[in-house]
Amino acid sequence: MAHQPLLESLYQDGPAVYKAISVLLVLATVLYIHSRSAVKDVSRFPLIGQNVGGFSKRRRYFVNHALELFLEGYLKFKDSVWRVTSTDGEVLVLPLRYAEELRELPEDVVSSNAANEMTFETKLLGITPDNPLMVHVVKSDLTHNLSQINASLALEVSRTVSDEIGLCEDWTEINISQKLLKIVAIVSGHVFLGPDLCRREEYLHASIDFTVDLFIAIAALKRWPKSLRFAAKYWIPQLKTVNEHRRRVHEFLVPILRERRALRAKGEEPPKDMLQWLLDKSDQFNVRTDEELAETQLILGMAAIHTTTMTATQIIYDLIGYCPEVIPELRAEIRSVQATNGGVMTTQALYQMKLLDSVMRESQRQNPSNIVRMQRCVLKPVRFSDGTEIPAGTSVAVPALPTLQDPKLYSDPSSYDPHRFARLRAGQSQDPINYASKELYQFISVTKENMGFGYGRHACPGRFFAANEIKMICARIILDYDIKMPDGIKARYPNAVRGSSITPDRTKTIMVRKVAA
Repeated sequence: MAHQPLLESLYQDGPAVYKAISVLLVLATVLYIHSRSAVKDVSRFPLIGQNVGGFSKRRRYFVNHALELFLEGYLKFKDSVWRVTSTDGEVLVLPLRYAEELRELPEDVVSSNAANEMTFETKLLGITPDNPLMVHVVKSDLTHNLSQINASLALEVSRTVSDEIGLCEDWTEINISQKLLKIVAIVSGHVFLGPDLCRREEYLHASIDFTVDLFIAIAALKRWPKSLRFAAKYWIPQLKTVNEHRRRVHEFLVPILRERRALRAKGEEPPKDMLQWLLDKSDQFNVRTDEELAETQLILGMAAIHTTTMTATQIIYDLIGYCPEVIPELRAEIRSVQATNGGVMTTQALYQMKLLDSVMRESQRQNPSNIVRMQRCVLKPVRFSDGTEIPAGTSVAVPALPTLQDPKLYSDPSSYDPHRFARLRAGQSQDPINYASKELYQFISVTKENMGFGYGRHACPGRFFAANEIKMICARIILDYDIKMPDGIKARYPNAVRGSSITPDRTKTIMVRKVAA
């Protein structure tokens, strides 16, 4: 075992080490008992999964059965608070009607950042998606420059899709998830680092492998009780891999950042990309070192590339698994919109692809990336307008997937309907939610009934860029390739669910063939 030499060396050091180990074990036991005592504060709320057994059994059960637990809780206690035991302890699941009140509570009362730090094991790994500099630049620079970015982005999409999928003059079997991961990394890198760096192996390794290795490390930590994770980190080799990624991204990006600082000092025109925007704004956010900026790029890739890839993969799986007959209709729409806009993928052209947008929104509805949303840590006691009190020190969340499958909100919710949201936006079907604006059924829209991009002030700041990128990539694939399920496979590929996370099965293949000229 990897930790055996370490243990042997400790025991050879004699009684002092024995005493230290004993102290650590006592401390771990005290922390474990303390963490368990918090459960008493929420015991008045009904517990789903109580029949599984004690706390430890429920925590382990959650890994493979979270979806069943959340669906059961939603059906039994849709309009009231209930709880479930996750890998990080007890979670209070709030009814959807609390979403508006929850979004208005300040960060020092219910904290999204603290919840993210718990999810990402920030205290042990030193990684968090809550990077104020990154969020500011995405909102103030990336989003505001999308209309200028779109034309060059579309050219990069066209080139990269062709390079990565290939000619495929006859039906060819490919792993579309792996192809899309490389496509999204390169296309995103075109904006994040510029066209000269987006194909560099150092960048692709950091963008693709870091996130995979990070979540492997997080999963390994979460197999341990929370009170023991501070010690467990010394026995988990994946944590060393995460740190190696950080070292390598420093090695790659720090010289580039120094070059850009030198250009700026000479008064020369710098590139217009995320790396430069981060550099320009770094002083405002007290980011003083190039190493910090390099790690911000690492976090940017973590936040953007895999989520975008999963979304695009789900869209392709849905199209070929549920409704291949709509693909010619989509192709016709894309060609028509391109002709209307002079062949340029402008912001207006992307907006006009309303059937494609509907397909994307329906895929998002059927395949949310998480069973719950609005995960928060309650830092101060909360009292909702109906008198329900939530104690400090608890974790809360709002159901996402059960809401998206609620027949009172979405007609025939278990069926994949590619035209659902196009009809709703056009006023051609009844709107059960009765939004004031039907444009809230766009893919990028955030509502409490569809929190695919989050909700409130913590909604994904990069969703506008992500939506454009996904739409361009899907449009390019639909225009250039016929796609279908492999022979003999009739049903849509099922998703992989681990804990509350939902992902497409990345191991599956599809058939592609170049569209005849």
